[in-house]
Amino acid sequence: MKVTFIGTGAGEGYPGMWCECPNCTRTRQLGGRNIRGNSCALIDGDLLIDMNAHFMSAAPRLGISPAGIRTLLVTHPHMDHFAPELLWTRAMAPELRGLSDEEMRAHISPTFTELPVLHIYGNEHVRSALYAAPNVMQQAERTRVAYHPIEDGVAQAAQDVTFIPIRARHTPVRGFSHNYIIERGGKALLYASDTGGYDADMLDIVLSHRYDCVIMEGTFGLGARSDDHMSLEKIREMRRLFDAHGVWKPGASFHLTHICPHWTPPHDEYAEMLKGEGIEVAYDGKVIEL
Repeated sequence: MKVTFIGTGAGEGYPGMWCECPNCTRTRQLGGRNIRGNSCALIDGDLLIDMNAHFMSAAPRLGISPAGIRTLLVTHPHMDHFAPELLWTRAMAPELRGLSDEEMRAHISPTFTELPVLHIYGNEHVRSALYAAPNVMQQAERTRVAYHPIEDGVAQAAQDVTFIPIRARHTPVRGFSHNYIIERGGKALLYASDTGGYDADMLDIVLSHRYDCVIMEGTFGLGARSDDHMSLEKIREMRRLFDAHGVWKPGASFHLTHICPHWTPPHDEYAEMLKGEGIEVAYDGKVIEL
C-alpha cells in the first residue's frame, strides 16, 4: 500500500491565509515542507481520502493524474475536506464520445477523456453536500460519479479494498464525520481525521484491529484539549491506549496530519520535537510504503 499525503494542514491552511502570527510568519519565510494545504491523501493512485480545492491544485504539481481514481472516501463535508462542486470538472459532453482528437477540438468541454465511474462513499451529510453541488449528480452520466452510503462500523468493499467507517467525534452533530479503517493486500491503515476521539462502540472496533500504519489528525498540537479535534496530549493518550491493546503490526508507523498553525510549530521544528516518540509529522507530498 502506497500512501501519498496530498495535503496535511487544517482548515485555515498552514500558514493561515490571512494570519501573521509568529508561526504563520515564520512558515512563509521557511517555505518548503512547512507550507501545508488542506488535508487529503491518495492510496495506490486509485483511492482518495477527501477531495478539496487543494487536491485539485496540488495533484498536478505532484505528478498525479486524478483520472486513475476509482474510489473516494469522504470523512465529512466541511469544505477543507470535501468540495463536491469541483466534480463538475469531470464532465464530458456526450457528443464527444467516439470522436477523434482532431474532431474534439471543435467542441467545448471540461474534460476530453472518457472517465470510469468515481464511486463516492460518505455519510448522509456528505450525500447532502454532493447532491447540492450544481450539475454533479444531476448530470451523473457526464460527471461519471456514483454515491454510496456508509454505516457506522459496517465493512464495505470497493474493488480490492475493504474499509470500515468509524463514527468520529467532530462537531456536536452525531455522525457528521467518519474515519476509516482501510485494508488492502494484507495491509491495514487507520485514517483518523477529523476527530476528537470515539464513542465506546467505535473505539472497540478501532482497538480490535491491527495496523501497519495510523494516520491521525493533530490539529491543536501544543494547545488545549478539544472535543472536536486532537491535541498532542490526547494523541499521546491514544498511543498509550493503542500500545496497551497491541494494535501495532511489526514495523508499524504513526503519522500526524491536519496540522493547525496556531497551536503547532512549523514542520521542521515540530518533526524534530516528536521524532524521539515515534511520531512522524507528515508533510505535503510525503510518500509512505506499507
